[in-house]
Amino acid sequence: MNRYVRMLACGLLLLGTVGLCVHYGTVYDDRWPHPTAEELDEDFDSYTGSEVLVFGEVQSVDGDSAVIHVLDRDDEVVADLTVQGVRGDVSPGSFIQVYGTLHADRTMDASRTVVVTPDSTSRYYKLGISLVGAMLAIGYFFRHWRIDVRRLAIVPREEDDR
Repeated sequence: MNRYVRMLACGLLLLGTVGLCVHYGTVYDDRWPHPTAEELDEDFDSYTGSEVLVFGEVQSVDGDSAVIHVLDRDDEVVADLTVQGVRGDVSPGSFIQVYGTLHADRTMDASRTVVVTPDSTSRYYKLGISLVGAMLAIGYFFRHWRIDVRRLAIVPREEDDR
């Protein structure tokens, strides 16, 4: 294949990928199946009896129930909910996500709860594991392939190249 045709094809593929990313970001909020904190704040009663996913900060814990502040994008409290059926290691100050049925008396029956409070080292752990994974992938790639600069191509390594 001609070098210019190959470069044009790569450019078109990259342009298509960027276009799909922009499209995904544009329609993401419209496709979200659960009400946002802002929507709960505006019209709480229309979501009673339905399954919702909320994120909030735990204020107090009593047995298997917890009181949480549901926060909006600006970290403003838009609702206080009493969540029944909380499972996991939940303590005041934790951030949790709760999936369950919303009730009119500002309570919620939790089907699933997940504690999302980040550990102080979790960011460095994620970055370190990502770096190790990237290095393994690059090493594996260059073990089996090489870049031919003269032809601007990636070619398989010969037995004597390894």
